[in-house]
Amino acid sequence: MTRSLLASAFTAMLLLSGCATLGGPEVPPLTLEQIVDLSKQGKDAPTIIGEIKKSHTSYDVTASQYAKLSRDGVPDAVLDYMQAGQIKMAEQTGRRNAVNDLWFNGPGWPGYGLRWAPRPYVVYVRGRPYLREW
Repeated sequence: MTRSLLASAFTAMLLLSGCATLGGPEVPPLTLEQIVDLSKQGKDAPTIIGEIKKSHTSYDVTASQYAKLSRDGVPDAVLDYMQAGQIKMAEQTGRRNAVNDLWFNGPGWPGYGLRWAPRPYVVYVRGRPYLREW
């Protein structure tokens, strides 16, 4: 009886401690204006990049916005980090779209399961449809 009571108390303590560690403070995303303010305050590039990493922010910035940020005094290392994050975000979106664009094609190979193939599409050449599969 005491063994089951001890086990249930340990389980309850473990579950409650897990809940307490999951709800950490949420850091709001860092806006472009805040990045400009940090650079105008004299913060160096590693400090600004650390703030961006801490806020887990990815930026979808146009070329004209990069030019404006550079004119406003944002260090080049910060702009390079922001652009690398934008490229990573585009790659993740491309991979997600590629996985969503795959479909099951045929019975598959023995021992390997179903085959995956790109979705077929039709190309019109001189008014005649041709079925393509890549």
